[in-house]
Amino acid sequence: MIKLQTYRLEPFIAANAKTDPLTTEWLREAINKLMRNERKPLEEAGADVSLFFNHHPETGRTRIGYPLIIYHYLDGRFYLTAINEGVLSLSLLASRFNKPFSIGDIVFEGFKKENKGEEFDLGSTAEPRSYALMEWLPLHHKDLNAYRLMDMAGKVTELNNRLEKHISGELGKYLGISFDALQVVITDITRVYPEPVMCKGHEYPAFDIRFTTNVALPRLITLGNNKALGYGRVMPA
Repeated sequence: MIKLQTYRLEPFIAANAKTDPLTTEWLREAINKLMRNERKPLEEAGADVSLFFNHHPETGRTRIGYPLIIYHYLDGRFYLTAINEGVLSLSLLASRFNKPFSIGDIVFEGFKKENKGEEFDLGSTAEPRSYALMEWLPLHHKDLNAYRLMDMAGKVTELNNRLEKHISGELGKYLGISFDALQVVITDITRVYPEPVMCKGHEYPAFDIRFTTNVALPRLITLGNNKALGYGRVMPA
């Protein structure tokens, strides 16, 4: 069982404003700026602000484990999904910005709840369920050459094995979920992105796929590389 809460942020760009393309990386930096003057009261209220950046505040190193605040950019809107301890931190931030506010030339209406918050039973199911996985980055740049040398059957098997490891290793290990007799089958690769995704100077090939598994997965949870930035988002198929 995990706790989930999603908020929506809809941006409005001022006329003639010069801005970089809006991405989840832009949003994470924007949240950083937003919290500079709010950090002390947020921490006093019990927020762990390091969860917004997935880095330890003292060392600057990436936190080990599953990101507890995930950034998404879909159809011109931003979404932040918080998990477990991240729910409190995100709700405290949202409560301080529930009216219109601006970051540079971008104006937001305020944080809007997408749902009332829920506990989700992230566990095994009696029957397989179907999902779409969008902008999935299953391969690290170090594995690209070996993957490219595989035939089509080998590539599908490799992707299927990685997806199974993402579910068992990321969700199972880091969120403490036990999956009985895990089954994962990629049923279709609906898109291979023509250009790789660049993150921190490295290339990651991106895929949209459909798969079945005997696990209940919530909407907008993520799997694979760069999960905190919304890559590999799960959607019901």
